[in-house]
Amino acid sequence: VDINSSTKAEAEAILKTEILAELNKLTEGQEVMLKLTLPNTDNFYAELVAHPRVVRVVALSGGYSREDSNAKLAQNKGVIASFSRALTEGLSAKQSEAEFNKMLDDTIEGIYRASIT
Repeated sequence: VDINSSTKAEAEAILKTEILAELNKLTEGQEVMLKLTLPNTDNFYAELVAHPRVVRVVALSGGYSREDSNAKLAQNKGVIASFSRALTEGLSAKQSEAEFNKMLDDTIEGIYRASIT
């Protein structure tokens, strides 16, 4: 769901309803992983996280800054990060190796901390 959509919350509600309907059609042994944009509402995808056919729900940063992505992720229990863009935010070939490594380490730590909620 586009984070800039004026109907993001409504789109998320429709998406969740439709995903749940399809999940409920799956049979024993059929499992899925869902990759979704961080929702507007805290723990909005809790039903999906708890669904017996869902192995994992991962969150896309969706265009949010790394800081905002981590804050939103921390408010969604059981959802983990899939933040490729946010992971590289602020990294530059012009940085020294030490600066680059420190920023990358700090970024990974922040995303990890947000994912373990």
